Amino acid sequence: MPFTGNVRDTLCVQEDRVVGNDNTVRYKGLVMQIAADRHRHHFVKAKVRVHEYPDGQLVIFHGPRCIGRYQPDGSPITQEDSKHKVA
Repeated sequence: MPFTGNVRDTLCVQEDRVVGNDNTVRYKGLVMQIAADRHRHHFVKAKVRVHEYPDGQLVIFHGPRCIGRYQPDGSPITQEDSKHKVA
């Protein structure tokens, strides 16, 4: 039977974290600020999962929802950055 899942998420490192009182997630010496969105103003004390992909990109998930994307240095990737990314 062929694999039908998301290979990118299968080949990444995944670690659970708890969001700090300052709405940040700490991972490997980096501090990543989670921006407020239309669903929640903050994620303080929420359990999240950090995905570290082979290219170094970091993505934070709260359940199935992606709540932040970051460069390998921890700086946020904005929607504007994503629009200009060449596939």
